Amino acid sequence: MKVIAIVPKKSDYLVSAIIEGLFKNKVEIIGTEKSNNIKKVYSKKEIIRHSKDVKYILVFNGKVIGNLPPKYFLLDKINKPHITAFVDGSEWDFSFLPKKNQIIESLKDSGKRKGEKWINQTMFNYCKWYFKRECYHEDAKKGIIPLIFAAEEKYFGNYDCKKVIDVFCSFGQNMTGLRKGVEKICRKLKTEGYKIIIQNNLPYDKYLKLISSSYINIDAWGAGDCTARFWEILANKSCCFAQKYNILFPNEFTDGVNYVEYSSIKEFETKLRYYLENKQKCIDIAERGYQHLLKYHTTEARAKYLINILERDNKIKGKFDKKKVNAGKMTYLNILLNSFKRSPKNVLIYLKNVIEASILRTKNLRED
Repeated sequence: MKVIAIVPKKSDYLVSAIIEGLFKNKVEIIGTEKSNNIKKVYSKKEIIRHSKDVKYILVFNGKVIGNLPPKYFLLDKINKPHITAFVDGSEWDFSFLPKKNQIIESLKDSGKRKGEKWINQTMFNYCKWYFKRECYHEDAKKGIIPLIFAAEEKYFGNYDCKKVIDVFCSFGQNMTGLRKGVEKICRKLKTEGYKIIIQNNLPYDKYLKLISSSYINIDAWGAGDCTARFWEILANKSCCFAQKYNILFPNEFTDGVNYVEYSSIKEFETKLRYYLENKQKCIDIAERGYQHLLKYHTTEARAKYLINILERDNKIKGKFDKKKVNAGKMTYLNILLNSFKRSPKNVLIYLKNVIEASILRTKNLRED
């Protein structure tokens, strides 16, 4: 199978996981950027030429802060919506950018985590499939398909360390979900004599070793319900405590069986104290979580899930006409202008990127 992958320049957890999984499924990828596990890049002309015989066109989005949007405008040249799928990994709103006070408001009302401009309507109208990382029940009723993160190869430290730490809590930031409250409880239990580490910004290998060395690791909502940390914990055979997610989660985990969930700080403290007094249960839950991950949530499994949906729906009879609506150009400009609105600094960053790209293009032409 051969597909075109229109990807962002910057690394993105979901994009990187899906691309890795596609390669594991022996899919030939015609990529637009050397990023997110893509090693070979094709020119615009080559991509348009390959579009004549590819099986599918996969369009990914990515954060635009400090970066140009993916080359969505290629869709207007290709114009094959009947084989095009949009993979939306955004949170807060379709452009990844929270509106003013949205983060603070979401602490009081989790419904505020879902922004007003929740999906890319242009791409939803244009593409045959719309996959979304943060997919709620009401989204699925509209035809949106859940596609969550997965455990990339680099998440598996394979250290199999002896458990010497009771709890490891490592958040990149503590402004979302129940993170602040979780850290407070961890500090409280630390004063009671439990061996608890609360630390972030660690070298990645040390971070994975600490996960593997701990009976319990803590996850809580970030910008999205499901985080990369969730998979890192499970991939390194530790008991994962995770804030209960509201998004759709195919092949989900089961509380008390292969992970532990909590919905409030009170429930978190109660369960944490219980499992700290029952560490063998932590070990058992960690092992079952690891096995469940291997079965359903590797990048190979996640990409296979996506491929199966594409292949299944592609067998459905029916006409899907071409749409000359400049969907790619509209999406590119819409996301770009929204990023300018949220932060004027993005205008300067955008201009810098354009100039650098122009210089590189001129250099390549001279070398040719």
